[in-house]
Amino acid sequence: MSNIREEYKCAKKSKFMQAVFIGALAGAAISLFDKQTRHSVLENSKSCMSNMKEFVKNPNGVLTQVRETSSKVRSTVEKISEDVSFISQKVEEMKDIPSQVAQVVMETKEVFTAEEEEPSSRDHERISLN
Repeated sequence: MSNIREEYKCAKKSKFMQAVFIGALAGAAISLFDKQTRHSVLENSKSCMSNMKEFVKNPNGVLTQVRETSSKVRSTVEKISEDVSFISQKVEEMKDIPSQVAQVVMETKEVFTAEEEEPSSRDHERISLN
């Protein structure tokens, strides 16, 4: 029984994929009615064919270009990784700043409070001496 269901699902998927493929072909054929599209497809096809011919003639050159590009990508990724590490380190340092600022403010407040209390006690001593 499950075997029949699997066959039905496969046939259904197969018909669906066939319909999608036929629809894509029909869409491509209809789009070629436009002159600009035909010209663009022709130019891109020629470019693709020349690239393929170049690859067949000189596969080592293409492989060298791929290696160079991959090394550039690798170095760029490493630089980005270093930058992200640096930025995260600075963010961690900046998280400590508010507590340090609060501590400095409290110390400053204590100093000013102590200075305000000292002159009043000095004035009180002067009054008692007189």
